[in-house]
Amino acid sequence: MARFNLNKGDRFKIEKDKGLNNLRVHLSWTGDHDLDSSTFLLGEEGIVTDDTDFVFYNSENRQEPYDKAKFGAKKNYIAKVRPMSKDGSVLGSIDQLDDNGDGETIDVCLDKVRPEVQEIVFVATIYDNVSFGDVEHATITLINSDNGEELCSYELNEAFASEDAVEFAKLFLNDEGEWEFEAIGVGHEGGLQTLIDLFT
Repeated sequence: MARFNLNKGDRFKIEKDKGLNNLRVHLSWTGDHDLDSSTFLLGEEGIVTDDTDFVFYNSENRQEPYDKAKFGAKKNYIAKVRPMSKDGSVLGSIDQLDDNGDGETIDVCLDKVRPEVQEIVFVATIYDNVSFGDVEHATITLINSDNGEELCSYELNEAFASEDAVEFAKLFLNDEGEWEFEAIGVGHEGGLQTLIDLFT
């Protein structure tokens, strides 16, 4: 159970002096719909500073290079090797299944984040002509990777009748240079392309 349940706009301060450096961001929901999570690492102007800072399921930048002898077809490589940001600070998700339904997991190492990155935005998209209004209990949870402790969570509670892309939450540097996690809950129409246009 998460220590704090956030509402839209609420923030959770990352206390690095208490050892919070390796974080896991888990997206969960119930039902048969397939959600895809993506991550954008943004600079001061609110856009990615490098193409590989858009971490998504079909990214070419991954934990290890493609080896045909090892993986065979490229689709096997994409399915097994996690996408990664330029600096290695963010490891994107591969479709997973947990006890509560579908879920996707993103790992973040704050020590690896490049100085020019000011925000890390976690988004999700849905397909098959459905919207986030059709998704139940869509929740993003922040976890301490080192001990598995759930730090905070945010469940979408907006109607989202037509939106098929959502900015769930973000990590950002505050004025003191410390990281905070903020629940966003902003929906968009137009799927992943709308988010790409917004952040690139």
